[in-house]
Amino acid sequence: MITKFKIHLIVIFIIFSACEVKWSMEVEFNEDYSGSYKILILLDQDAQFYALETGQTTAIGGLDAILADLPEGYGSSIYQEGDYLGILVRNDFENTEDLQTQFKVLNKNENTALLLLPIEEINFTESNNSFKINGVFGEIFVSDDESIDGYDNVFDGKLSLIVPGNITRPKLENIINNTIIFDIQGTSVKTFEVVANKYNLLSPVNFLIIFFLLSLIYIFVRQYRKKN
Repeated sequence: MITKFKIHLIVIFIIFSACEVKWSMEVEFNEDYSGSYKILILLDQDAQFYALETGQTTAIGGLDAILADLPEGYGSSIYQEGDYLGILVRNDFENTEDLQTQFKVLNKNENTALLLLPIEEINFTESNNSFKINGVFGEIFVSDDESIDGYDNVFDGKLSLIVPGNITRPKLENIINNTIIFDIQGTSVKTFEVVANKYNLLSPVNFLIIFFLLSLIYIFVRQYRKKN
C-alpha cells in the first residue's frame, strides 16, 4: 500500500522532523456487520507553515489532492482539532465485502491511498459464532536502532475498531463500549487482531438465566393463587 505519493510526503516530514502528522481511523460495525468509518489526517502548525512557505494554496498542503480524488459517495470536510488542521473523510458500508471493496478502490489512486497509510493489510472473517479482524501495520519509516527514536514525534497513528459481541482477543481487562484501539508508530511491521464472539440467546449462561426467571415467575404465580 506504500505509494510514491506517500513516500514523498513522509520524506518531507522526516527532513523537517519538527513537524507531526496525526492519522486516525475509526470503524464501527453493527450487529449485521454493516457500519461506518471515518479517517482523519491532521498536520501540526509547523507542517501548516511549511505548506504555505513552499507555495501551497492552503495550510493542509497536499491533503487537498486526497479530497479532489475521493470516489463518489464519500463525505469529507476540512477538520481542525486544537492547533492541528487537516481532513476528515467518512463513508458507510453494507457489509465487510463492501468495506474491503472500498479500501481497494482507495488504494488504486495514488492520493486517496494515503488515507490508508499505515495499514498494509486488513481482513474480515465471519462465522456462525465469531467475527474476526486481523491485519498488518506496515513499516512507514525504514530505520535502524539509532534513528528510530527520531520518528517518535513525526507520526501518531491510531486504529479504533468497534465490534458487536463479546471481545475475546486481545485480552484486556477494561474494554469500553466494545472498542479496541491500536497505536501505530510506523517504525516496524506489526500484526493486529480482534476476535469477538457473537451473543447467543441459547448459550448455557443465558439458558440458566431464563430458567431462573421463569422459576421466579412460577413461584410468584403459585403464591398468588394460594392467597386467593
